Amino acid sequence: MKQQKTVLICPLNWGLGHATRDIPIVKRLRDAGCRVIIATEAPLSTIFQESFPGIETDYFPGPKIRYHKSGSLLWKLLLQVPGMCYWLLKERLAIKQLVRKYKPDCILSDNRYGVKHKNVYSIIITHQLMIKLPGLIRFLEKPLHLFVKWLIQAFDECWVPDNPRPDSLAGDLAHKYPFPENAKLIGPISRFMDNGDSVVQNRTDLTKYKNLVVLSGPEPQRSILKKLLISQLSVIDEKSIILCGNPDENQKTNEKMSDNLTFVPHLNPEKLRLLMSDCPTVICRSGYSSIMDLWFLKKSAILIPTPGQTEQEYLAEHNKNRHFYIRQEDIPEKLIGSIGKNQVYSDAYCNQSLLQRAIDTLLLRGDKNQLHH
Repeated sequence: MKQQKTVLICPLNWGLGHATRDIPIVKRLRDAGCRVIIATEAPLSTIFQESFPGIETDYFPGPKIRYHKSGSLLWKLLLQVPGMCYWLLKERLAIKQLVRKYKPDCILSDNRYGVKHKNVYSIIITHQLMIKLPGLIRFLEKPLHLFVKWLIQAFDECWVPDNPRPDSLAGDLAHKYPFPENAKLIGPISRFMDNGDSVVQNRTDLTKYKNLVVLSGPEPQRSILKKLLISQLSVIDEKSIILCGNPDENQKTNEKMSDNLTFVPHLNPEKLRLLMSDCPTVICRSGYSSIMDLWFLKKSAILIPTPGQTEQEYLAEHNKNRHFYIRQEDIPEKLIGSIGKNQVYSDAYCNQSLLQRAIDTLLLRGDKNQLHH
């Protein structure tokens, strides 16, 4: 065993959420004296550098998924399955090079099924143990789950960031079928877990806003949503701020379209936490990382799923007792009427010890060869 463990963390670059939700894991590993290397690509690497200045990073690209303006996202993703299988093999070759370079004691893969190594203890982080399918092909959910389960069981462990039922945020995505034998719950994880007492300078510059929009997700749907929201928010007599989710853009100046509409490319977690907590209305996609962030803040929001993305549509429906659910095509008719309203967010269940227990158990392990004898 090495005195200082080396942990290689490899998040999938399908939105900033796979980086932001790994922040508390990185913090706890570094607090325990581990050497942590992040292997991913921009803009995720920028998120980690912002949160942990000087952290080691390496370039590890992932599959590029193409999205379209209309039609079922699922069918378009299915057409890309051969390319995704190619990336699965490519990731397995790339991880061999990273293992030779850094000699890690453990690999943490956030939703990258090819990122494991036979000689290194490998853990996958995912809440999606089954995949929601649209009505006509829903009968394929069970076979697809068995395939996902087969991929997961190739890892030494699977960490599921969710609560047990009835407090589950992921619902069927995590709990519809029995867990794989190597899976364990680690509780919801969020960039807001560890900065509740942070102090933000110039607080009044942020609290003047009544509405916060957090843009995320793939193009072109991100730009379509932005345009729809601008058309609605620009005509109301309230100050709104639109967070564009572009951490690599210049943040020195904020763009103003009007006296009541401001754009910023990115905010650090402290400022974002303040805005999300204090703004009467938060508008965002129903991605799972966003739902976990809102859960930690006990904040109700207006959730707008990416059209055709069955996971987000299900998550918005599953969590509608905590949030408002508006389809993107209904924004012109329903958005303004929902602004200023809030659901009663009464959830008090919070067991952060699950994550710490999983990390403590990991750090007590020897190397993989010792574990298998």
